[in-house]
Amino acid sequence: MRLDKFEIITNNPLVCKTISRINHTQENTLYDVLTVARDRIHLGAKIISHPLAGSVKPHETPYRSIILSNSSDELDFQSLNTLEQAIERYQVLCKNNPDHLTQTSANIVERYEEKKRNDFQLIDCQLIKSSLSSFGLHLD
Repeated sequence: MRLDKFEIITNNPLVCKTISRINHTQENTLYDVLTVARDRIHLGAKIISHPLAGSVKPHETPYRSIILSNSSDELDFQSLNTLEQAIERYQVLCKNNPDHLTQTSANIVERYEEKKRNDFQLIDCQLIKSSLSSFGLHLD
């Protein structure tokens, strides 16, 4: 598959730095990542990586990346349903800490020590690389 057919929506600076061969849109908050991905789906994109992938709970990590395929002009209802359910799940899990969804990169720096931020970034980046690898795209 051609790399220009993919887009990564992310708020993870490590993803932007290490996966530069694929178009990416860098957003500021988790909620931005989810809503921008949903908007792209409305324009014909399909989800390639699940928004809830990985063993790190959404309310525990400040970073999330989602891979989309931009190869259609039709609304993919399965992708839209998946993303809408993910947004609902995030909102439920973050109910006790609703600011988690809207914390900016500056808030993340204030809240998490550097080692923890680096760990969260690395986990998210590895999940994205694994998803790309499942499509035969090895970027290392």
